[in-house]
Amino acid sequence: MSSSERKSVILAADVVGYSQMMDEDHEIALEALREVRDSIIEPSISTGGGVVVKRLGDGWLAAFEAGSDACAAALKIQELLAIDGAPALRIGIHEGAASFVDEDVFGSGVNIASRLEALAKPGGIAISEVVFANLSKDLQVSFENAGARLLKNIAEPVKVWAFGGIPPIGVASEPTSVLLEGFVERSSSNNLASEVVESTAIELEKYRWLQIHRPDNDGATSKYLLSGTLRRFGERVRVAVDLSARHDGRRLWSERFDRTVADELELVDELSAVLALRISAEIDAHEKMRAEMRPPEQLNTDELSARANDLMSSGQPDAFDEADSLLTRAIALEPRNPSGYMQQSFVSYRKAMSGAWPAYATLAAALQPAMEVVQMDPKMPGGYVMLASIHGMMGKTEAALEAASQVERLNPNAWGAPHGRSIAYTFATPEWARVHDPEGLQAISYAERTLELAQSSKFRSGHLFFLGIGQLLHDAADLQPGISTLERAAGAVGATWWPSLFLALAELRRANRQVAEQHLAAAHTLFPALSMAAIAEIFERSRIWPLWERELEQLPDVDLST
Repeated sequence: MSSSERKSVILAADVVGYSQMMDEDHEIALEALREVRDSIIEPSISTGGGVVVKRLGDGWLAAFEAGSDACAAALKIQELLAIDGAPALRIGIHEGAASFVDEDVFGSGVNIASRLEALAKPGGIAISEVVFANLSKDLQVSFENAGARLLKNIAEPVKVWAFGGIPPIGVASEPTSVLLEGFVERSSSNNLASEVVESTAIELEKYRWLQIHRPDNDGATSKYLLSGTLRRFGERVRVAVDLSARHDGRRLWSERFDRTVADELELVDELSAVLALRISAEIDAHEKMRAEMRPPEQLNTDELSARANDLMSSGQPDAFDEADSLLTRAIALEPRNPSGYMQQSFVSYRKAMSGAWPAYATLAAALQPAMEVVQMDPKMPGGYVMLASIHGMMGKTEAALEAASQVERLNPNAWGAPHGRSIAYTFATPEWARVHDPEGLQAISYAERTLELAQSSKFRSGHLFFLGIGQLLHDAADLQPGISTLERAAGAVGATWWPSLFLALAELRRANRQVAEQHLAAAHTLFPALSMAAIAEIFERSRIWPLWERELEQLPDVDLST
């Protein structure tokens, strides 16, 4: 066996509809294939400086030294086939690593060229950016920008240029998958490492948008790889974990955890919960970053939903219309995919928070898509997170707490459960709060738990807001802890006008009118249409209103438009 590996330009070609042609008339199909092979395809490859490396029945793989030669040959082939009225051909071209073994060829250059060939339209050509960039202007004008595309089993998007029309965009969503390798245990003790791996897999599977693979169950197509080591020294354990993107091995996150073993089961439970929380957050952030790099028309339902969620983290009402548009497309692409409905509910919820829409009516509208999620996938925590948040803000406290309990049953690591409860306790009616949480301690504890679980969340400003409000509810005599937290909320990325408004109220209570005016000006900057009517629409039914009514009545005196 002889082999060699080098960077080559690979041309992959395939006859369109050949199987059907064979079914209709075997002899005619064979004769047509021989004719175009001998008179058009292989002569054009040869005279263009290429070599046919492999015949694939009704397809070919050819190698060229230069992308310009491969493209010129491909254009000539398609021109001659169109004139001759012969069977249509699809062609894909990419420059990359190729290993030539006897009369075969392998490598990334072949894989991507083959995916591009499948992407091309009948009678068309699809080439990668690396090929297009090195073409002369005379050749470049033949190709249109088809945008970045996700190709099957190719992790990173490939920018595509097309001749013969823009290829259609695939829209099917595939689960975000993780290959969970067994951790290497460097000790002579029992197999603690495998226990950590198994428990982590169980915790990760509670995130319904993640799919967990093992090396022995088709993990070859996974987008991410989690590996690690566990070392034990007596009663001390050190776990090192590494999360990487599989297509290029790029490390996305790594961490080391040192623990003392008092109870092995408790240790396994603690480590698996921490690992699942961090891994899911890192993958979520990476998926959103990948989606942001590509135009919306090239995204599938899950990617459109992730982009919409990211837009919501800005806290700006201007983003709502764009998010709505993305989700309309997402639901049209896959009407039975719950991710689009979940984010649609979230957009309505954020609209209600903004003050720019009637709060109660908009919250009511948010309930329907949240219920759709629960009906489609009763095990998806996100649907119940939205129900907890919506019911909570509407003052339907018991319904909100029940939904939050369901989130916790499905995934104890999800920050949606304590966040839903913090919303419920904050927006509870005065009557309910007097019975169940008169001192605001529950509001504080659940907000603190949310911040603990959501350390990398882009919605951290909102989580800080609920902690600050809880602190103000708890201790009216000492406002400083709540003010300090609200200042952090107001300064965080994606802050809305809520923290600035309550900072203004707190400073009015402390008779710091000038400081209050500064905070109110900041609230106006974030929401120029801020008015007493908008504030009342959101907060008047809650326990907050009677406690701050005197300061709220002073707001018109500090230049609040009505």
